[in-house]
Amino acid sequence: MKVIFTVDKTPTFDVGQTLDCGQVFRFKAIEGGYRLIAGRHCADIFDLGDKYRFECDDAEFFRSYFDFDTDYASLQAECRDGGMVSDAIEYGGGIHILRQDPVETIFSFIISQNNHIPRIKGIIERVCEALGENMGDYYAFPTVEALASVGEEFYAKIGAGYRAAYLARVAKSLVGVDVKAWNALSTDDIRAKLLSLYGVGRKVADCVLLFGFNRFDVFPVDTWIKKVFEEEYKNVPADKMATLLIQKYGYYAGFVQQWLFFYKRTKKSFDKV
Repeated sequence: MKVIFTVDKTPTFDVGQTLDCGQVFRFKAIEGGYRLIAGRHCADIFDLGDKYRFECDDAEFFRSYFDFDTDYASLQAECRDGGMVSDAIEYGGGIHILRQDPVETIFSFIISQNNHIPRIKGIIERVCEALGENMGDYYAFPTVEALASVGEEFYAKIGAGYRAAYLARVAKSLVGVDVKAWNALSTDDIRAKLLSLYGVGRKVADCVLLFGFNRFDVFPVDTWIKKVFEEEYKNVPADKMATLLIQKYGYYAGFVQQWLFFYKRTKKSFDKV
């Protein structure tokens, strides 16, 4: 049954910015808005000018998923520095950090390694169409058991490239594991579990911590973040840079990372137009 609710458009919530800041891949533009699939759930989100209209299967799920209970205005006020972070907030202050399923984020961000977003989206959709439950007009993200039911050859055939071996082995290693229970652990202990998974390095682990476990004391470092801090941390390896940035921004590191990533990646593209 379709459920409808509306959310005000505010300076601290923008659906487009939230979906297009690199944290999620199962969304697409539709007339007047976006379609978003998360796990087994689906929402069509329409921009009405002063508010957003959500047409979905579970209003409570999507209210939680979009993190509407967090006071982003206060959070942004805490983080403004009168410089680069303030500029990034002015540009991308509508970003909310989504509360995603940790298993889905693990597999999505393994696929994202050294990849570009259209290709990432395509691979994920092919995985879902082949292994996920048919929900009518979309496919759910597969269970770990379904992901483990196929081997490396399957993932190679759908275009995962060298990541095929990672996906196949990680799926098999997570069968019977209650990944959500890792939430009871410290950030460092969850990171250690993630790094023990075949093919998962620091950047992917930190993305999963941020988007799948909502640990904000992390700072994923990719090409765009390296460019942001290339003068301040010249010749510093990515893992060390991540540690230094966590020390610099503390609890708010994950939020700062998203604002700076979005600002550097999209403003640069916009400025070229």
